[in-house]
Amino acid sequence: MQNTQAPAINEARTDAAPSGDIHQEMDELFEQWREEEAHVDLSDRRWSDVLVFGIFWILFGIVFLQFFTRYVLNNSLGWTEEIARYFLILITFVGSVTAMRKGSHIAVEALLIYVPREARHWTLVAVDGLVALFCGAMAWYAYQLGALAPGYMVSIDIPKSYLYWAVSAALAGVTVHAALRFLRRLRRREADAPHSLTID
Repeated sequence: MQNTQAPAINEARTDAAPSGDIHQEMDELFEQWREEEAHVDLSDRRWSDVLVFGIFWILFGIVFLQFFTRYVLNNSLGWTEEIARYFLILITFVGSVTAMRKGSHIAVEALLIYVPREARHWTLVAVDGLVALFCGAMAWYAYQLGALAPGYMVSIDIPKSYLYWAVSAALAGVTVHAALRFLRRLRRREADAPHSLTID
């Protein structure tokens, strides 16, 4: 008797639940996120993306060379560790230009579900403006650090300042894309939803 009544009780609970149930909205967001993650869109490649791929494969080659010489030949090349570290720094900052252009940086989005539409818009405008200012300041400071960086790299004769200036250039690219996103959102030409998710 209890088994036959259980589905009816569950159906009544489902019907009684409000349409704006937060659990249902979260499930829909996660499902939309899974669909976006499953589909990799490579149609909007730019020259900076090609640069990231190039840096990645150079880094892969250096790390493989380090592994091969250390564990197979038992005679590790000393320069591979330092240069791999510098290429990891490069891929992080140059890759951030692509992430800013696509709006795919990590963001805390949970609270935006509870915020009214107009407040959500101005919150995102403020966030985009602060990101642009912060990245611009970091680009300037990285440039100054490059001008003050003493000496050369340990393993090869390349000035350390080149690395700082490369990071500064990448941060300048991030600043440009952040500023463009800020202007688009200010003019309401950018969707008021991070990561292109529809949060209604």
